[in-house]
Amino acid sequence: MNREVVIVGGGPAGMLMGLLLAKEKIQVTVLEKNTTFNRDFRGETIAPGSVFLLKKLGVFKALEEHGFIKVQKIKMYDREEKLFSVNFDDFNHPQKFGIDIPQPVVLEALKQKASSYPNFEYIHGATCTDLIKDGEKVVGIRYSKEKEEHQIKCRLVIGAEGRFSRLRTLGHFAVEKKEFSRDLIWFKVPKPEGWEEGNLIKVYKHDHVIILPTYPNDLRVGTYIYLGGNRETKAKGIAAFIDKVCMIEPRLRKPMEKHIKSWDDTTLLKIFTAHVDQWAKDGLILIGDAAHTLSPILGQGVNIAMQDAFELLPYVNSGLKTYEGPLPAHHFDDYISKRKKQVSFVAGFQERQEQNLAASTPFQCMLRKVKMKLLDKAPFKIKVMKKLQYGVVANETTEGLT
Repeated sequence: MNREVVIVGGGPAGMLMGLLLAKEKIQVTVLEKNTTFNRDFRGETIAPGSVFLLKKLGVFKALEEHGFIKVQKIKMYDREEKLFSVNFDDFNHPQKFGIDIPQPVVLEALKQKASSYPNFEYIHGATCTDLIKDGEKVVGIRYSKEKEEHQIKCRLVIGAEGRFSRLRTLGHFAVEKKEFSRDLIWFKVPKPEGWEEGNLIKVYKHDHVIILPTYPNDLRVGTYIYLGGNRETKAKGIAAFIDKVCMIEPRLRKPMEKHIKSWDDTTLLKIFTAHVDQWAKDGLILIGDAAHTLSPILGQGVNIAMQDAFELLPYVNSGLKTYEGPLPAHHFDDYISKRKKQVSFVAGFQERQEQNLAASTPFQCMLRKVKMKLLDKAPFKIKVMKKLQYGVVANETTEGLT
């Protein structure tokens, strides 16, 4: 079987890329190793910029029919003392809120929209096993499905499988991986009555919690432990863990004691970044976490990945018209250069916030408080946060919204 483009990975970046290419009448196949979208996701918040893209593509109506939580604020407190806040209503942009919605709903909406185009194909339960090469050029992929081997020849393979990308390995991309000094434990509890919407970070001395509204009426809570400290943390018992969290946010006491009964009710997330220097080789390009795995701080991974796809579209379109055979790596140089600037901005912001959150000495904690209060009053606060939340569509208007 021959196609123009094959996308490996049916997550937010891969499904969005498939829809964008399908709209351009490009023959595109999306391969996804899972058989359904019904699996556990942690990154379920979609920033205003990506919501804006979904509206432009006519996908948002399906999300409205399902329902979601509007996310319009980011707040940071030192226990009960406010350090920093931003309200998306203050942004000069037509899209005034992000959303929290189960990621399977978003993926299904993208798939349904893409499937309305006859040139779109989606294959689930398909595991990519190898690249097909002509010399050093990638000319297709091999995959297994239900214990049978298949292959697809194409002019471009797009790797969108996320932080543990197989194509990154098969394509022999050099990866610079950096582990953070801490791991993250996530859990989910019902929202206490009277809880104000918005993404919340609360710090107290050397500890902190990240609290995110989660559809339909829950909170997704993350707190750090030192790197490799999972065994020691568990040895202290679940009650000690609840005490650690509730010392920072007492309102979580009742829901945690009722719903967090054992460590099975929590999830350990290893925190690392992984960046590929050159995202493309002849006939192959990586996007999203496959090219640049980001820290979960402020949940920007999904949004950067979706905007990778949006920005890549015109380059794929022009490349298919300009060249014969596999699209050469150099064709994507300008795209990669532009995307690296946004990724670098977000990664740098995240790293600075991680350093703030990792404050351990009394002096570092005091310095964190001063820095965040100064940022809160800084005249450039809105400009910085707008770039973070909207990315490539920061200066868009309502034109073309559906």
